[in-house]
Amino acid sequence: MIAPMAVQVSADVVVVGDGVAGTALAWSLQRRGVDVVLVGPDLVWSATYTTWADDIDEVAELGALDIWLHRFDRIAVDVGKRRVLERPYGIIDNDRLRAAIRADVRHVRAAITSLDDVEGRIIVDATGWPSKLAEHRSIDEIQARRGSWQTAFGVVLPAAPDGRLCEPTMMDWSQPVGVVDDPVGLPTFGYSLPVSDGWLVEETVLAGPAINPADLEKRLAARLSMPVEQLRELALRTESVRIPMGAPMPARQNLSGRCAIRYGAAAGMIHPATGYSVGTSLICAGRVADEIVVQLGQGSPDQQSLASAVWPTSLRRTRRLHEYGLDVVLKMDAPALAGFFAAFFELDRSVWPAYLRVHTPPVKLARVMLAMFVRSPWSLRRQLLSGNPRAFLRAIRG
Repeated sequence: MIAPMAVQVSADVVVVGDGVAGTALAWSLQRRGVDVVLVGPDLVWSATYTTWADDIDEVAELGALDIWLHRFDRIAVDVGKRRVLERPYGIIDNDRLRAAIRADVRHVRAAITSLDDVEGRIIVDATGWPSKLAEHRSIDEIQARRGSWQTAFGVVLPAAPDGRLCEPTMMDWSQPVGVVDDPVGLPTFGYSLPVSDGWLVEETVLAGPAINPADLEKRLAARLSMPVEQLRELALRTESVRIPMGAPMPARQNLSGRCAIRYGAAAGMIHPATGYSVGTSLICAGRVADEIVVQLGQGSPDQQSLASAVWPTSLRRTRRLHEYGLDVVLKMDAPALAGFFAAFFELDRSVWPAYLRVHTPPVKLARVMLAMFVRSPWSLRRQLLSGNPRAFLRAIRG
């Protein structure tokens, strides 16, 4: 455990938080010749990070990196029927990624809890969500209690399990049977991928109220057709996940004076309807770094311009559309969710990926949503309109 630091850290840009998001931004800044220091407790990146590999390939400085533990040309889903998505999907090798984007970045191993500990022309809060910095902590803790969460419980098995999850599977909406005293009461899906030390199988709540990940253990055991005791005996390790699906974007106001610009999960850069964020933080780092370079070239960096580099007006509209999608998903039971994704993946391969990106322009995203509506049966259309249609139209129009 690293105690809060008692010495000053100084650079033109100080990035507080040395997870994937903060490290990616510091790396992008270093590549642009910026005097930048990355500060954080240097914790192990132990989570399983996955993303659509073709999104990473499209970014030149990322596509050149060898960061994959496993990469698949296709991945399965079960949405009432089994189908294969012909789109590359990958599991990131955390050690390779860390080594690649930490290269040549000045890194100070310390815990920062206050802006008083750092001195820079621009300070970036990349401490995750809720934020670890005092200036953001109170409001984030309130939001943490109110928001929607993606929750998962997984085990790493020595080999791929028998049955439906024997191959790389992004989601299996078949529902486990025979679960006794199930405390969850929410729709869940199965997830299955090879990892460095075996085969990870998870039971996941896509979005819902905060629950204890361990409460999903019984469902996972039932999905694998084994008693809980046998699952525990077979497990090499367990993995628990809680992702804040409703983590808010930073407000536009109160950005004058000395404050930190947020980036990554601290800035709410988590897809509200899927929970994906690591790919977004990697992809958007170059855009934000470019604006930081511009602002450093001025006499006094403009906080509003920096914040808008993270969340431009157009992407705030995109975010509102994704939040509409989250509101709809939260109202669905398991059969409805399976039907939703069945219709979604029936869209053309050139269409549906845009919905899964935080940085899709709002007009393009609205087209995907409208295409989904047209393609859906009337029973699903009614549910797609169960959000706030006026909010949907406002988001499209800006």
